[in-house]
Amino acid sequence: MPALDGELNFLAVGESGPPALLLHGFGSDRSSWRLNQGELGKVARTIAVDLPGHGLSPTDVGDGSVATLSRAVEAFADHHFREPAHLLGHSLGGAIAVDLANRRPDLARSLFLVAPAWIGRRIDEAFLARYVAMESVEEAEAVLRGLVARPRLIGRQMAAAVLAELQRPGVRPALKTIAASLVRAGPAVAAAAAAVGGMALPKMVVWGAADLTRAPDEATLAALKAEVTVLADTGHLPHMENSAEVNRLMRAFLATAA
Repeated sequence: MPALDGELNFLAVGESGPPALLLHGFGSDRSSWRLNQGELGKVARTIAVDLPGHGLSPTDVGDGSVATLSRAVEAFADHHFREPAHLLGHSLGGAIAVDLANRRPDLARSLFLVAPAWIGRRIDEAFLARYVAMESVEEAEAVLRGLVARPRLIGRQMAAAVLAELQRPGVRPALKTIAASLVRAGPAVAAAAAAVGGMALPKMVVWGAADLTRAPDEATLAALKAEVTVLADTGHLPHMENSAEVNRLMRAFLATAA
């Protein structure tokens, strides 16, 4: 599998403790962890990356598969870390974290997954298609509000920022490629989750009770053998919608998984 072009962009917060690598979801970037990284930086050396095709990272995504994106994260970790890292992933980032822990257990200290893709029953293919096709701020607001339990959390400014990112050269084609691969990734992610479930690796999954279209798959969760917490009045973005509680869970988890 050929390497992707370019180094991943990242933001580091915190100077002490084991490394904690934060992997965002589809269409987002490292700033999606802005409500969490400062708190986590008190107990770990946190590094939030922009995945390929996102943020300020290169738009080369290859075939856009979870495995390809995972290998880009693997190259980043090999270059920047001298010890295993806590892997914290949201949605697409959660699937990448599972794949990476499966292939390179030497890089993984623990797994903390927030609404991880394909640990749920299905991917919302219609959402992915609508997301990459957004053309107006109004349309972006409508699409993004489908992610949260409380639509008022999605304002015009956020929608405009997401749309501006989507309109940067190379981003929309990159996301289309990732979306097309992601809808086919279920069996591979489930197999990786089962393999990781057999490892002596601390694992936790956080889900929003209102994340109805991406409800967790009980069989895959059972195979992963992770502690599971479901948050009320929360949709697909628990780390943003319910940041105080997710931060508490993350800090406690990292303390016991160190």
